[in-house]
Order: sequence, then structure tokens, then C-alpha cells
Amino acid sequence: MNLLTKFLAAFALIVFLLTGPVVAQRLEGQAVTWTNFDYIYSVASSIEHVYFATTGGIIRFNKIDYRWEDPLTGADGAVGEVAKRIGVSRFDDRLYITTDLGHYEYDFLFDRWSPINGIPRIDNDNRHVDPPQILLPEFNANYMGRGEFVDYQGRSFLASDVVDDNSGDLWIGTWGYGPATADKSSGLTRLLPYGLLQSRVNAILPDDTVIWVSGAVLNDFRAGLTAFNPEENSFYYVESGVNFSFPAVDVNCLAADGDKLYVGTPVGLYYVSRNSWNTRGPFKRSTGLLDDNVISLGVMGRELYVGTAAGLSMVDQVTDSIFQIYPKTFFNQIVYELLPVDSTLWIASETGAYRYTPATGRLQEFQDSDLVLFGRVYDITRAGDKLWFSSDNGVVSLDLTTGENASIKDISRRSDSRAIAANDRIVAYASNRGLTVRFLDRKKPFSRVFTTGDGLASDNVFSLYMDGPYLWIGSDEGLTRFLWDNPQRVD
Repeated sequence: MNLLTKFLAAFALIVFLLTGPVVAQRLEGQAVTWTNFDYIYSVASSIEHVYFATTGGIIRFNKIDYRWEDPLTGADGAVGEVAKRIGVSRFDDRLYITTDLGHYEYDFLFDRWSPINGIPRIDNDNRHVDPPQILLPEFNANYMGRGEFVDYQGRSFLASDVVDDNSGDLWIGTWGYGPATADKSSGLTRLLPYGLLQSRVNAILPDDTVIWVSGAVLNDFRAGLTAFNPEENSFYYVESGVNFSFPAVDVNCLAADGDKLYVGTPVGLYYVSRNSWNTRGPFKRSTGLLDDNVISLGVMGRELYVGTAAGLSMVDQVTDSIFQIYPKTFFNQIVYELLPVDSTLWIASETGAYRYTPATGRLQEFQDSDLVLFGRVYDITRAGDKLWFSSDNGVVSLDLTTGENASIKDISRRSDSRAIAANDRIVAYASNRGLTVRFLDRKKPFSRVFTTGDGLASDNVFSLYMDGPYLWIGSDEGLTRFLWDNPQRVD
């Protein structure tokens, strides 16, 4: 090979490296997803941890501190595969899984899976055992023996794997009710609640120390409202069927005040008491709302505004009277979002964006200079002195102090929603494929699209919540905590 040939080969290699496709990388700690972890294939125990291989990913429980640690759902290397078997060494230095496509070993340092030819002999003395003949559930179910539980609604679920860790405890994976543990001598059995009741997340509601999450029921065994405490990494539920008051229906939206949760569903509006978890409702078209399908909610003092698939209603919570708000303007129009701002109510609807002032009854349409908000406006969020709106044609910001507006044109092929969240540094919104983040604090603002390749659970984004350096992303595959301000990432 002469010098000219060598030069041309080297030049071609450099051009390929510079112009080749950019492959998304799952950076360590960038994304972690919580979803429905109720269906467990396999259990493994070390001295310190118990690992559960579920249909939604691998979750781990710290036996020493008796608490859950973050799930291993953000790891790179085995993306899209489900662990059917799991094994761990005595001191947690080796973790292995078997999927339908092969075997993998987990790298704790770099948070990634590496393919291996087979599972080696594991240094561990825990044993997989048959389900005991006698267990005493400390939850709403009876044990029928041979690993079968029957809950108080008559639903049957089985123990899918049982591990004896030789310390007096049994660690149980169930198919439908998640992880559990039992005292080997007494048989007392308790659930270890973790994860979401439903995989699809339509609504995210921050509420003091917890985030309320809910969505579509689909094929989930259980349904209701999930309360997630991110600080403690713990969960509790308002579950359908336990007291037979909250139905197993899809949830479109959530709102809250001092002692109530408000739940919008396709079959009406429900009130859930925070004190007793008793439920009132449904309030629907037959009781005065414009439509049964409740899409959005907004609380302003004693007034609860209810956006439906056919217009906007208001419930006076003192008298329980229901009024219609500008029925001619919103006649048969979807009201997608309601955002109280000071003494006004901002409305995102099928016919545009509006500001309503309850004290005067005045309704004003807001139209940006570039006509990006022409037609359907899906979502509104506030970041400091700015409002952000999302529509089919892009997003718009409105400065509440000066009245100035600016737009980002980005046409969407979605036809049902376009979630948006913002702070003073970024605006994030659902795109055709994943999530678009517009970085505003750069000399030249730019946008980047994040997808499953970057750690999102799904490219179908339905809800967003901004939480400091994190974005909480609701999709059809769960709730993802995404570190948008990741110092390891080069944007």
C-alpha cells in the first residue's frame, strides 16, 4: 500500500467517524423507570439484598435497612429484554440474568449489562423452595396452599418463586401482587408494595411529599391511584375494589385541595377523601356536567372547574351546584387543560387558548404573534413569570409581566395530547418520537430529542412534571425520572 492509498484510507475513516450516525447512549443515572412490577418471574437473595426479576424490570430490596432501592431499569446493554431468571452472589459482586435471547452479567460500576456465554457457578447458599403448605397473609387475601392466594374479590394469584435465604425469612415472588416476604417459622406473610398499579401514566400530580400517578387500566390486574414518595422510594395505593367505592376505570386527570383528591375519568368525576379514602361519585352528564368524559381539572378556592370532552363546567363545592362556563364558546369542544394562575383560569381547548376571570366572568382568547396556537391547544404550564402552551404546531411562551410572546414551531403528528413542562432553563414537550427538550439558557438555544435510546421507557409520552434537575415522564410503559441536567451528557 503506497502513501497515497494509506492517506485516502485514513481520510475515509475520519470522514466516516465524523459523519456516521450518532448512537444514543444510556448514561449512568440519567433515567430510572417505575412501572407495574406485580408480575415476578424469579427471585434471588444475597446477604444484603433481594432481587426480583419482573415483567417491568429488576427491582431490589435492601434486607438490612428494610427498604427499597432504585430499580435497575435504567441500565444499558439488555434494552427491551425481560429477565426470566436471576442469580446473585453472596456479597452482591456478581449479578446474572437469563432472557429469551441469552445470558447477561451486570456491571455495578457502569450500570450496564454485558452478554456472556452462560451463567457460571454462583457462590451463594440461598435455595429455591416449594411454596409452604401454610402461610398467614397479613393482607386482604386467603392462602389456599400450594402457592395460591385468593384475594377478597375472589381473584386468584400464585407464588411464582420462593427463596429461602437461610436467615429465617422466605422471599416470595407472586404473579399479580408483586413481592412478599414470610417468616419461615410462623408463616406470617406480608406484601412489599412497590411500583405502579398501572403501567400507562396519563396523570402526574405532585402533592406535598408524594406524586400521585394513574392512567389507563388496560390489562393490569389491579387498578386505582398510586402514591409515590420519591424521597423514601415507597408506595401506597388507593386501590379499586378494596372498599368497592373507587371503580376500576381509566384515569384522565387528577387535582387536589386540602382534604380531597379529584379524579377525572371517562365515566365521570370522583371525589376521594384523604381521611378515609372513601369515594363520592361519579358526577356526570346526568348530574349536570356537560359530558361524562372528564379530561381536565382546576381548583380555585371553593370552585372546581371541570374540562370535559364537550365543554367546561364549574362545581361550587359548598352547594354542590354545577354551572356551565361559556357553553356557546366551548360547545362540543374538548377542554384539554385547566391552569389556575393567580385569580384567573387559563384554558387549553380544541379551539385555542383562553384566559377566564371568574370575578368578572370575562373570557379572552390568547393568540400568539406567529399563530402557532391556531386550533388545538393541549397543555399549559407555568415557569416563574412565563406560561408555556403546547399545540399541534409547536409551543409558545407568554411573559405574564410584559405580555411578550415567542414561539417554537414544531409540528406534531399526535392527535390526542402534547404534554409540556418548563423552568427558566428548558422547556420540554412530547414530540412525534419521544421528548423534545429546548435548552433556553445557551448563547444559541437549541433543541434535542430524547427517546428510548436515551433511557425513556417509551417514546409515547403522555404527561410531564418538572422537579428541579429531574423531569418526571409518564408514558405507556411507566413513570420515568429523567435527569435532564445530567453533567455527563454532551448536548
